[in-house]
Amino acid sequence: MRRRDLLATLAGGTALGLAGCSAPGSETPRPFRVSSRAIATDGELPARHACDGEGVSPPFAVESTPEPTAALAVTASFNQGPITDRTFWTLWNVPPDRDRIPAALPGDPVVESLGDARQGRPEGGEVGYMPPCPPRGEPFTYRFQVYALSERLGVEGGASHDAASEAVGNAVLASRRFTVEYTRPLAGSGTDTRSDR
Repeated sequence: MRRRDLLATLAGGTALGLAGCSAPGSETPRPFRVSSRAIATDGELPARHACDGEGVSPPFAVESTPEPTAALAVTASFNQGPITDRTFWTLWNVPPDRDRIPAALPGDPVVESLGDARQGRPEGGEVGYMPPCPPRGEPFTYRFQVYALSERLGVEGGASHDAASEAVGNAVLASRRFTVEYTRPLAGSGTDTRSDR
């Protein structure tokens, strides 16, 4: 899983570097620009997108994509141990002409409202976004990564996060990572005892 992070990071750096390294006489490729009004790099994840709030997926705005982007994808993960990551959301085959991925996507294998984009699931879990739910009082770091893909993926909706992430990693043109923290309140209003650990 570390290999996928490395591939995605390298792809993102390559895309940014291309903007100033085009061959003479060729058109300069457009960089991959993505933003989110809900999360920002090295910021805090709003409770709305965690288990203490509504637990809905965050939105992203796609401002430009490099050629030849055939689809967009999103993965979300966190470190579960020194050498393992846990993925809690995979979304792929978002049409490249979509300028936004809205918040609160339904937990469906195929998201019809998003051009029949597809979502994965954890082993033995449900399809769609699984809101972060770390131990109370402990800051946890989460990574959301948006990708420009060179091809639409043949992976079916409802596939495991691992299968989807591997396919995404093999088709990356560029990527944009958002690293955020979330700390659950020490005393909640309910009796929720769920935890990511």
